[in-house]
Amino acid sequence: MTSTSRSGSGLVLGSVAGLVAALVGAAVYGAVIGVTNYEIGIAAIGVGVLVGLAMMAVRPTSPVLPALAAVFSFAGAGLGVFIGYAWEPFVNPGGSPLSELLPMAQEFPDLVAQDPVTLLFWAIAGAAGFSFVNSRVKAARESLAAPSSPQQDEAPVDYFKPHNPA
Repeated sequence: MTSTSRSGSGLVLGSVAGLVAALVGAAVYGAVIGVTNYEIGIAAIGVGVLVGLAMMAVRPTSPVLPALAAVFSFAGAGLGVFIGYAWEPFVNPGGSPLSELLPMAQEFPDLVAQDPVTLLFWAIAGAAGFSFVNSRVKAARESLAAPSSPQQDEAPVDYFKPHNPA
């Protein structure tokens, strides 16, 4: 089994690390929105950077991981905005937060459509996650393809020719 095989590619571990980082980043981003009542675009990009760094940490070589990093980053930023919008029902006691989530989930696409800059920051988050992981995967694949011994510019030795023709 080679080191570029599926088990050594970091696909499963990288996917898990990226998913966990996306969820943690979404929770933090949602808390920032909920507390400040502002969508801070840099925090959305931070979700993408967090996902990219987490997936880079497993030293991946699978070419699938950069695309997964982009998806996880985009989804994490979107989930963070949703958590931020849903922050009030969860913090205020006295209501049923779950009964308020369904109408909010139905209104969420309209809320996002009103502010297209939000989608831009989600896309930048996805690009950040993709670029971090893609650079790591490229570097890992190039190091695997590099020869293990230095190449010499000498002429090949003919072992069938006598060394001391006398």
